[in-house]
Amino acid sequence: MLRQNMPVSLHKYLVILFTLWAVFALGCSADQSTSIPADFFFVMDVQSADKETAQNINIRINAKGEAEFEIYDTGGVIHYDPNDIVIYDAEQVVETGKFELSDAELEQLWNAINANKFFELETESQMAIGHSYAFIMVEADGRRHQVANIGLEMPEVRALVETIDAIMPEGINLEYGEGYVP
Repeated sequence: MLRQNMPVSLHKYLVILFTLWAVFALGCSADQSTSIPADFFFVMDVQSADKETAQNINIRINAKGEAEFEIYDTGGVIHYDPNDIVIYDAEQVVETGKFELSDAELEQLWNAINANKFFELETESQMAIGHSYAFIMVEADGRRHQVANIGLEMPEVRALVETIDAIMPEGINLEYGEGYVP
């Protein structure tokens, strides 16, 4: 109805303007659909499922879903730096690799972190009993939290290990191990 009183060139101009606005609005909303914080960084150090070696797998994932891993020989001992971050020497590394998480996998990881209230977990949950092991550090929304879990069964940590295990490249398998349940 409005078109009847409008010159043809103005109508075309408005149609083009509306189309461009719609494309721009859809593009912006697609970028904003992810809930992954821009400063997201995830580190997990966990046992390899390969029972014949004393190997751990160190995994790092950023906010873009870019991931890398290093499998290293622990020699039976886990080492920490003065900030309680797991460390190992370059000569301990036996395999490296890179992979990318899809948007859905990255969202799944972020949801698992939140569902398991990672930022509320105790920093140190260690016992001399049990075979569970995982070191996890997450940076997001300006916060940084890490959990060193040895021996003691923590369902929240197990859930995160299983989430990561499901997205690792084929042939790279993680093992949380059986932990002591008080």
